[in-house]
Amino acid sequence: MKKPLTIKDIAELAQVSIATVSRVLNNNSWVADKTRSRVEKVIQEHNFSPNLLARGMISKKTQTLAIVVSDISNPYFVMLVAQIEHESLRLGYKVTLYDTQSANRTSREAPVVPEEHIFNSITDSQIDGVIILGGNIDYNDIAATYLQELKKLIATVPVVVVGRNLPGVEYACVERDQAGCVRLATRHLIEKGYRRIGFIGGSKNVYITREREAVFRAELEAAKLPVENSFIVLNNFYLQHGYEAIETLISTNTSLPDAIVAINDHVAKGAIRALKDHNLSVPDNIAIVSCEYFPGSEYFIPRIATVDHQNALIGKEVMARLMAILNENAAGIAVEKIPLTLLNGESC
Repeated sequence: MKKPLTIKDIAELAQVSIATVSRVLNNNSWVADKTRSRVEKVIQEHNFSPNLLARGMISKKTQTLAIVVSDISNPYFVMLVAQIEHESLRLGYKVTLYDTQSANRTSREAPVVPEEHIFNSITDSQIDGVIILGGNIDYNDIAATYLQELKKLIATVPVVVVGRNLPGVEYACVERDQAGCVRLATRHLIEKGYRRIGFIGGSKNVYITREREAVFRAELEAAKLPVENSFIVLNNFYLQHGYEAIETLISTNTSLPDAIVAINDHVAKGAIRALKDHNLSVPDNIAIVSCEYFPGSEYFIPRIATVDHQNALIGKEVMARLMAILNENAAGIAVEKIPLTLLNGESC
């Protein structure tokens, strides 16, 4: 007598995970139509009738969430992960952290873990939900292999992304106000009377940089102020890049801007150090304001004027979205933009 087919056998024949087969059997909406059709075709062809007890065991929740982060040493991610973990524990979930080290890959000796491999690992694990913070999803040009594995992951387990919505890929997304932070920072300088303003930091390959630079240019144009291309230096997001940006400005300009918008507090701090090394004072010689607050900047000398994105609220929003999906109530939660706050400082 032929041995009855198991859920594991169905998964192998349909080339999906056991968890995906379980979701199809439980009529879970978080399975792509093509994937669902493939699994159902195998089930029909083999007249598969799942054992109810086995189905219950497969679909049992583990109360474990995965967070995929592109650089845990970055203060932005540290804050966000800490808040998400706090909310997770409060709701009775454990957290597994995957750090790909992909955010600063040009300046870091640590090996970069391909995010596709991490997605595969999560798919094969008993994980209830996934939160993606940055990484390849933030780049302007996204590899087809990454998109393919991301779609597989989304078809298997609920996913919430803190970043942007990609066309043609359906997932829950918490978007930060990338335009508003630059608008606040740039207008703050303009209102203080600065007219020759530069912009430093951020990678050209990352969509955040593209969006923030575009808003910076638009704000200067709206105020009928000149946009000096030589005053814009896009390199990366870390301390050394703020320092290097000032070196570039000094070496390529006969006169420096009166004020600078830095993409984040790390870049602002690096810039202030570089200006000090060139006997230039902030804000006496050049004013600086940052688009993104990092914890501890209020103790820096000078205290940095910066925009607080309120990561505590972002973390709560992420968990609210994920819990709504896990409770099959994704449509029941309103999505609002997290409000921004300008923190006054001594740097401008």
